[in-house]
Amino acid sequence: MKKKNLIGNVWEFIIALFLILPLVVTFIYSFAGRWISILPENLTFDFYKEKFSDGQFFAGILRGIFASAVPVILTNVFVLLALFAVIVYFPKVEKYMQLCCIIPTTINGIILATSILSTYAGSNTIFSNRIIMLICAYCIFCLPLTYQGIRNSLYAVNTKRLLEAASILGAGEFYGFVRIIVPAVLPGLVNTALTTFAGLFGDFAIIKIIAASQFETAQTYLYKNRNTDIQAFSAGVVILLVLTMVINLIVHKNAAKDSKRRKEENV
Repeated sequence: MKKKNLIGNVWEFIIALFLILPLVVTFIYSFAGRWISILPENLTFDFYKEKFSDGQFFAGILRGIFASAVPVILTNVFVLLALFAVIVYFPKVEKYMQLCCIIPTTINGIILATSILSTYAGSNTIFSNRIIMLICAYCIFCLPLTYQGIRNSLYAVNTKRLLEAASILGAGEFYGFVRIIVPAVLPGLVNTALTTFAGLFGDFAIIKIIAASQFETAQTYLYKNRNTDIQAFSAGVVILLVLTMVINLIVHKNAAKDSKRRKEENV
């Protein structure tokens, strides 16, 4: 038994090393003035200074935040309203809604982006705008995770009974939804929103296909300039990686707080 555990630990270490090694090399290379032998030479922060003073790079980060935040907000609002109505008033419809929301998990992101582009490009409608296309594609992309997260939050607080209790105390349905239901599920909403935001912020394939020429994010900017200065490119990759890690840390912290709060409520 101990031998099997040892072999398993060795394999886990090898796989972890294989996965993390490119990131470590990229991080070291972002400081290296030269790296033509085994060890890097002339370590410097100049490449990070270059990136922090690059207005186009930070404009791309802001565009990426915008392109990720808007679909997350729209999807959370619409799914919350729809699920609330289904759970409280039309429970028999929930299985059909669940089916519709899970369908995007079967669609590859590249196929989705290509299909949207070929359907609406040049259609002379509002959907022919590349930014609108991108936002709609991202809404579809984050729909399954958003649906599941909001559904779990609504069932965790027992929405229907909570609304009935508020009604008995004299609260109207709109007041009960805005002042009771929404605050009760807000931690779950925030956690779901941050999770989907982290996934969209790290996307490259969909935005490159749909809107790379008109809406340049940090990822597409780095890709376009990948051959100009490799060390500066590596510094940009490290900055984006740190931003993504910070978002994920916030997600895990909020998830831990939400889990702790629910345990305290159950006790």
